[in-house]
Amino acid sequence: MALKEGARVKDRGKSEAPRPQGGVEAHLLVKDKGLPFNNTKLQSISLWHFLYRLALIGILFFVSPSQAGESTPQGRAITAQRIEWIDVHVHLVGGRMRDYECAAQVALKAMDEADVRTSFVMPPPQPPGHPGLYDYEDFISSLKRYPGRFAFLGGGGTLNTMIQKAAPDHISKHTRRRFEKKANEILRRGAVGFGEITAHHFSLMPGHPYESVPADHPLFLLLADIAAHHGVVIDLHFDVVVEDVAHLPPKLASQANPSQLAANIAGFERLLAHNRKAKIVWAHAGSDMLGHWTAELSRKVLREHPNLFMSLRMGGGVPSNRVLDESGEVRIEWLALFCDFQDRFVIGSDQFFVSPDIQGSGPGTVFGQRAERVREGSKTLLSKLPPDLYQKIGYENTVRLYKLKE
Repeated sequence: MALKEGARVKDRGKSEAPRPQGGVEAHLLVKDKGLPFNNTKLQSISLWHFLYRLALIGILFFVSPSQAGESTPQGRAITAQRIEWIDVHVHLVGGRMRDYECAAQVALKAMDEADVRTSFVMPPPQPPGHPGLYDYEDFISSLKRYPGRFAFLGGGGTLNTMIQKAAPDHISKHTRRRFEKKANEILRRGAVGFGEITAHHFSLMPGHPYESVPADHPLFLLLADIAAHHGVVIDLHFDVVVEDVAHLPPKLASQANPSQLAANIAGFERLLAHNRKAKIVWAHAGSDMLGHWTAELSRKVLREHPNLFMSLRMGGGVPSNRVLDESGEVRIEWLALFCDFQDRFVIGSDQFFVSPDIQGSGPGTVFGQRAERVREGSKTLLSKLPPDLYQKIGYENTVRLYKLKE
């Protein structure tokens, strides 16, 4: 008997990536070993476009000292040593005492050291009844002390809990009105979007929840309409499952995840198609935990869904699907993707900044211990890109997508 999508059901999406469009092209064939549903599939990339971009990388590293300090029209210096950027996805950990002021100070120190101009703070996606449930109201006053350094998104501890709790086939008018009222309240308080919201979230350690609902849940569709109406983004955590999984990898199987998974990508694509004016930022590209989110899959959905964007996280995940290889270089398939979809990527490091007074070994504390490595990975990525790409991915795309005032 078939299970329901979102409750581990069979939900088969299309797996074939369309061929590159355009005129006469020579093609470089790159083997994408990370693709779960066809390990021998070859990805087609424009050779001339790729070689042109490769030449730009050479320019980045062989630029003369006199040129290295040149500024862009926006006034940001282009140097291999200093790359100013915006981080669209971070979390503050205030603990039981709700000490978000000290957590914000920890974040500011790290931002100054890493040349981060602005960080977007959001609550993680929390299920109903989760211990220490919180949302933007808990940290907004701390952020306002530092104008220009922080922006925020809301809903991870409110809208997300409502989505996770509501049965998709029994959404009352009262629930819809309450959901819409909360969403509009978040925006009135100054949020630049909704986040972090999840349709599928793996548990990675004790205390770190597993969450799953259909990506085309009625409240997700309503949120897309609200976001489209106001011109704001939805930051979506979505652990994609391209085809049914009978046995989870050991790291996932040892936590509070189901023993089997059903494909969920079709519902995700229905969400994207529901309202093309709704801008959805798919969080954590380049750190896929299951092995299904490959560069080839990214190319397919970016081409088919013009309202989809991706934020890049340089930490964890299946090694073959990471953006950076073992030597710290950008993998060819990801570089080609960045070149072909220059306006669709931003940096979302997923750092956790923890108040110094917090003791213990909970998920927030553990993730906080990894923040520096993730932050350095983001800087490494930007330093490896040619100037036009790192200006777009590190800064300009975020300004445009989130409608920031420079």
